[in-house]
Amino acid sequence: MSTSDGAPDCVVIGGGLSGLAAAHALLRAGRTVHLVEAADELGGRARTSWHRGRPVDEGFQVLLRGYREVRALAGAVGMPRHDMRPISGGAVFQHGDRRHQLAGGPAGIARFSGLSGGERLRFARFAAEVLRRPEAALAEPATEAQTAAELLVELGFSREAIDGVFRPLFGPILLDRTLSTDPGYFRWLVAMLARGPAMIPSDGLGMVSDWTASSARQLGATIETGTRATGFGLDATATRVAQVRLEGGRTLRPAYTVLAVDPPAAEALLAEHDPGTVRRLPRDPAGTVTAAFALSEPLYRGKAIVLDCDPPADERDRVDLVCQTTNITRPNVPGGPHILLAMRVTTGGGPTDGIEDATERVVRRWSPRYDWMRGATHIGTYAHPFAQFRLSPEVRRELPGPRTALDNVILAGDLTRHPSAEGAVGSGHQAARIVDALLP
Repeated sequence: MSTSDGAPDCVVIGGGLSGLAAAHALLRAGRTVHLVEAADELGGRARTSWHRGRPVDEGFQVLLRGYREVRALAGAVGMPRHDMRPISGGAVFQHGDRRHQLAGGPAGIARFSGLSGGERLRFARFAAEVLRRPEAALAEPATEAQTAAELLVELGFSREAIDGVFRPLFGPILLDRTLSTDPGYFRWLVAMLARGPAMIPSDGLGMVSDWTASSARQLGATIETGTRATGFGLDATATRVAQVRLEGGRTLRPAYTVLAVDPPAAEALLAEHDPGTVRRLPRDPAGTVTAAFALSEPLYRGKAIVLDCDPPADERDRVDLVCQTTNITRPNVPGGPHILLAMRVTTGGGPTDGIEDATERVVRRWSPRYDWMRGATHIGTYAHPFAQFRLSPEVRRELPGPRTALDNVILAGDLTRHPSAEGAVGSGHQAARIVDALLP
């Protein structure tokens, strides 16, 4: 185990999924690792708190069965497979008093009543086409300049289908209701969704980071939270980092450094030494705000996410989705509380306040008989102004790779790939492979 002022093989800056994945992979390869995280807790946006024995995700996300890197990490740290709980009911599209349910996979698309017969067939063909493509090819940036919304128009989908199905479904995933994302990433997402249901770990999204951190500590890692890296000190050649400076005047002297932080933090550490990489960092933020409630009585039955497809008169009334997560994570536990998460996309300047009242109004519209005043207790509201970056076609083609101008600094994080848990974990694994190959 490295000491706080020692010389580990690698310092990992950032304790989100990418940094933890990199640290764990290096430790399994027999390397020494010192991880520092500026926040008081690990996990980044994939963080879970607890309320009366129930997990509460502080930023609603799901994992997809097609995420190979996430599955590999979960297996490596010993997470039981049965703790990955499928959202078997898929997504429920709420249009006024009408509901349409879309389950995962081609069979779910074939039965989906939210599209006309012709558009259902078009959607199934599109999903089958992307499933036939190699995953590595899907993950590459698209060469065309069009957006995902323009791709859907080109494929023949009507404006009603785009606004009533694709925007409510993919807007909360992309954190961009305009669907102005890179069409290559959009195809990749469709392939991931078509491979099976979305999942939530039994102890919330934070379970992945908690198990990874615990396994890393057992393998000998030093992990510090509440510790910010403030800068780099270079060696005489000015091409390698000799010291990683920490708040309070401490320094670490690693052979290599993995920088697994969000774009603003990466820019702060690299601006002086690597302006070329800094210019390629994505800067356009995509944000969310999530409100969590404890319900004494369940709002709905079934393992499903409910999407609000009705355009609000005022953006302060918008709630993009709600999910009673305990239906999935605690399906057979009698009694309450039942945890309800309500999420709003705030990308492009959407309001971050008022989601608590907006959730009550949405619930009253959907279920007029539900006694919200008596049955719902607000647990907390969690804003993530830079939850991920907006993945426009131009941004994706310019993303920095893992190598930087500093010979012994490797980038990780979804900013090197795409903004998803799979992108984060995969980038961490890639950074670990690079460092392990470079170390003696």
